Amino acid sequence: MIKNESIENLKSIIDIVDVIGNYIQLKKEGSNYKALCPFHSEKTPSFVVSPAKQIYHCFGCGASGDAIKFVMDMEKLSYPEAIEKLASMYNFKLDYTSSKSFIKIDILESVNNYYISNLYKNKTALEYLKERGLKDSTIEKFSLGFAPDSTTQIKYFKNAKLDFKALNELGVLVNNEYPRLIERITFPIFSSSNKIIAFGGRTITNHPAKYINFTNTKIFNKSKTLYGLNFAREHILRKKEIIIVEGYMDVIMLHQAGYENAVATLGTALTLEHLPILKKLNVKTNILYDSDSAGINAALKAAKMLYREFFEGKVILLEGGKDPADIVKNGENLENYINKSINFKDFIIEKTIQKYDIKNAVQKQKCLNELKEYIIKLPEILKEDFILTTSQLLQINQRLFYTKTNKTFENQNKKLDIAEASIIKTLYENPGIMDEIVEYLSIDVFKTHKNELQLVYAEDFKNPDLLDIVLRDEVKILSFEALKNQIRKLLIPYYQEKVLKIKSDKNLTPNEKMHKLKIFNLKLQQLKKGELVESDSTL
Repeated sequence: MIKNESIENLKSIIDIVDVIGNYIQLKKEGSNYKALCPFHSEKTPSFVVSPAKQIYHCFGCGASGDAIKFVMDMEKLSYPEAIEKLASMYNFKLDYTSSKSFIKIDILESVNNYYISNLYKNKTALEYLKERGLKDSTIEKFSLGFAPDSTTQIKYFKNAKLDFKALNELGVLVNNEYPRLIERITFPIFSSSNKIIAFGGRTITNHPAKYINFTNTKIFNKSKTLYGLNFAREHILRKKEIIIVEGYMDVIMLHQAGYENAVATLGTALTLEHLPILKKLNVKTNILYDSDSAGINAALKAAKMLYREFFEGKVILLEGGKDPADIVKNGENLENYINKSINFKDFIIEKTIQKYDIKNAVQKQKCLNELKEYIIKLPEILKEDFILTTSQLLQINQRLFYTKTNKTFENQNKKLDIAEASIIKTLYENPGIMDEIVEYLSIDVFKTHKNELQLVYAEDFKNPDLLDIVLRDEVKILSFEALKNQIRKLLIPYYQEKVLKIKSDKNLTPNEKMHKLKIFNLKLQQLKKGELVESDSTL
């Protein structure tokens, strides 16, 4: 928490005219300043700023407060976030009740500066960014960098005398042993007050996990964070519209093309935890995902959730398997796609119907069943309109929506490991958590469904072998905590088996054997305590 004394010291140097003048045009009238109110529509200025009292007041809508309140309302920030925003504007160093908070932020800044310094030393990484169409100014704006090999990073962290415990707590290191990002282009993730809270990374070595993010830490929760919001907030509030895309490169290229109200979820999934951020912004919400099957499925899930929660907005559809970044790079006019965008309700109905041949009565019934499952979850006020539109398109009586659904799937007689299958189905339904789970779960941990796990990691979501698992009713989708617990249960016998193999391995020297046994026994201790540890098939 920020110390009260520090807040008071910041207040003493803030000039409300200076702060508000950064947002709207002020005109001096006598001892005060006047302007058109930014909080409601008006033609005659009724918004007054008093430099003597360091307050503002609108005689039209009643909005009033000090500089902090103005920043909170203008940028939809919490009180601490507004304090940090103003401190940044005035280059003022805040003091916290625990000095750790400030030290940790400094550490992440140091790590980022190191990554930035490495980017222009790595030809492959820089060429990749240039090939994707990034300008130097864009690379600089988003503070992109490069994380070299593990040994080089550890050596730098030691020479720079960075706190390894803090690096581990913040996700830079894993188990105090090695960096999370190795040979990857780095994307710093910022808080709303422009402070680095985590990193993401893109492989340049064909690693199976193309992109990974930091796992959740004390200062970072990826399900509650939108990448690029620190850059986009001002533009979102001005345009009263936000564009949500899938990844780092989409955000960066859209900003470069002038669509500076673009942000991304950290993974393909928009979750319920993101909704408070969007509700606070209170703007039209547009979804712009890749046009491949995974992107369309993710857009459908997002549209269903947003429509159910009374969000206004549309889905912007791309064509031919393109993603937003490629469209910008190729010089295509994104407005052509935006003009063809579809509102959430119509998109949900259209994409669901497209899955079926509704000229076939059996297929039409399956389509009806799927739509009914969604309609049940809708608030009453939305149901009637949704049913009316759907019944017209399916050419059926509305009363059919009020009969019970009997959903069944064909039960295959193939060998099935429920523990492994439930993990696969959970990852299939929640691809946004994949980059975190891949760190804990390597392919060789599985015994029965190695191939299917590889298909999930490769996002080959239409593969018949994968569908054979995810369409089974007896295979359940796990909560995130249950998922981690299931993985932990699989990792225990996995490491126990490794310990036995090491003990009987005659090719290892005594020192090598002792080192590996120490690592695996430590992992087993952590797993038995209920902690989840990263799997490592290379040791």
